[in-house]
Amino acid sequence: REARIQANLDNPHIVQILRMFNYEDNLCIVMPLIKGTDLARVIRKAKAIRESKGGKGALSVQRAVHIFLQILEGIGFAHKYKIIHGDIKPSNILLDQQGRAKVADFGLAFLARYGKDKKGEMSLVGTPVYMSPEQILEEKVDTRSDIYSLGVTFFNMLTASFPSADRIKATELLEYHLEGSLEEAILILDEFEDIPPHIKEAILIALKGDPNNRHQSCLEFSLAIKEDAPHEMYSELLRFSLLTKNNITSSERAYLDKIASRKGLAPQEAKALEINMRKEMGLPSLDFAKEYGDAFNDLLVRGKEKENVYLDNLEKIYVRKGRISIEKARSIRKEIS
Repeated sequence: REARIQANLDNPHIVQILRMFNYEDNLCIVMPLIKGTDLARVIRKAKAIRESKGGKGALSVQRAVHIFLQILEGIGFAHKYKIIHGDIKPSNILLDQQGRAKVADFGLAFLARYGKDKKGEMSLVGTPVYMSPEQILEEKVDTRSDIYSLGVTFFNMLTASFPSADRIKATELLEYHLEGSLEEAILILDEFEDIPPHIKEAILIALKGDPNNRHQSCLEFSLAIKEDAPHEMYSELLRFSLLTKNNITSSERAYLDKIASRKGLAPQEAKALEINMRKEMGLPSLDFAKEYGDAFNDLLVRGKEKENVYLDNLEKIYVRKGRISIEKARSIRKEIS
């Protein structure tokens, strides 16, 4: 099963399966030899170096972000095909001799099930300290469970610690998740003045107990990390967005708008860039009406307690930016409601 899943994941940041065959009733798998190391060893070495100089933490912010964005691209690509990894942790991230990150071990992965009758029917088993609350509590999981594990991984890369501090056993973590507090994580992050506030915030969002309050995709996590990086090329972010997800969500669109604004890109320029990039990548044409409809439908699924706030946000992104008319927006809402 692992082989079949991983063989379909052709991405530079995922360890690819080259060949599968049976030999004397045993499944044999051929994978490329990755000369290098794994992220867990890199973190331990970085921690030791810092401690030898009287410091704390592990990787520098610049190096951690560089590696982590590659991890997000690999996992985001898997999520595009509705595949959940289920055991994201530094020891499952390989780094080749050029420093490129490659996600390995999809042994716990399964195809995420969606729809009324197939909504996360399976629970996952992983490594306790990196597991999401829903995994620890043996509840239904989806791709947002990986987002939590990614948050813990990024936290560990920067601090050499865990959001739960010294509580790393399954029973202790159960208690930690039932408390539902991020106080310990906040206190640890506050010790590191070199970590930019927007990166701390991005990590804390990923660590939210309720999956609905986390980043809803690897793309959204990536954009939150890059939000205060105006030097980042908008086209590169857009390419990453379309590579990991054909359909961009409203929150992702909002992040992209912020970065486009910092780059001085007018809405029509950004639109033209995306239209051309979609053509080059062989993706469906740009459809803001469908995007708005998906966002409104998601609003209904999540509940209407903040409907007016969400509707106002949607109007800012789609109507006031000239992507669709107010009449079209009302027509879509009426049709879906």
